[in-house]
Amino acid sequence: MIPPFAALIGAWLLNAAWPLVAADGLKFFSVVLFMHGGILIGLAVLLPWLVPAERRRWIWRMQTFKPLLMITLVNGLASLIYLKAVCYTTPANAAVMAQSEVLYSAVLSVLFLGESIGPAQVAASLLVMTGTGLIMIHDLGSLRWKGDLMIAATPWMYQVGHVMAKRLPKDFDPVTMSAIRLLYAAILMIPLSWWVLAHGGRWEFSGPAVSILLAQGVFINALALSLWYLAILRMDLAKSTAFLLSYPALTMTFSWLLGFEKISAIQVAGLAVTLSGAWWLSRLHLNGVRH
Repeated sequence: MIPPFAALIGAWLLNAAWPLVAADGLKFFSVVLFMHGGILIGLAVLLPWLVPAERRRWIWRMQTFKPLLMITLVNGLASLIYLKAVCYTTPANAAVMAQSEVLYSAVLSVLFLGESIGPAQVAASLLVMTGTGLIMIHDLGSLRWKGDLMIAATPWMYQVGHVMAKRLPKDFDPVTMSAIRLLYAAILMIPLSWWVLAHGGRWEFSGPAVSILLAQGVFINALALSLWYLAILRMDLAKSTAFLLSYPALTMTFSWLLGFEKISAIQVAGLAVTLSGAWWLSRLHLNGVRH
């Protein structure tokens, strides 16, 4: 089994790429069709994991059916809003606006999971938020507010889903959980995709379109989701979320490397502050494991 912090690092890298994958994918597909297509591909990747009977039984167990269905609905709605928002704003802005999740994570973790938030963790979380805010300060006067506000409204939905996932049975393994979530989502989205197709939804089967859809399905829907659950089911939710929210700095770095962003001094400063907060949070987790 992958160590939880290693899984968190993997989820961090993949989440940093998601805004870029989404922005590219939405050039070829409508939001609903891109999301549903990615889910179907992710399900195809994880479906073999559900072949053993001891894993399949989780699909219809009432103990997990209702919570997983609610998680699928809430997180699915958040993802739809997020993808739609990417149509209005930039991938880097999308990643940065999602940093508000650290606040929802801390509040929900204290209220419903009984996790403690120490002064050091608060300070490290503030570093993450300050750094990612610095990265995009030069865009504060832009007209991207519509997409930014849409994304800022979604983190609480993800956090509700994460809190519910933490309360699922301890013997419910993360990969099975991810596969069943994708199964539920694939079924639930059929009427919506049908409606979009009937009303002129965009889709394309060119080489670039299929490649980006495969990237969404394999790396974001299957791998990133499984790694995230591997991490949060064995770590404090607030701590893992706060670390993950340093990914806007990495998204910006990917944009620089791909030639989409020009490096400025304030972006470099924001990158340094954000990664400092992420490093501090990682040390807090590792020290907690040792003790």
